[in-house]
Amino acid sequence: MVKEVTLEPVDDVPPESRVCHYDELGDSAKASVPALADANRTVVDPAVLDGFQGCDLVKFTEYYEISVH
Repeated sequence: MVKEVTLEPVDDVPPESRVCHYDELGDSAKASVPALADANRTVVDPAVLDGFQGCDLVKFTEYYEISVH
């Protein structure tokens, strides 16, 4: 099933957040981060979601909260 994903910049990183750095992501997730960071909401393949497994935030050029809709 195809899902919509957003990456929203955050200023504060809660201490309980699971942060994944860009280079720790799966290949398909890593390839999608630049487009997701620039888009409001993007439809992605489930393989992309698997690459974000276990992450609340991703550190790319800044910290981004991952939301799946």
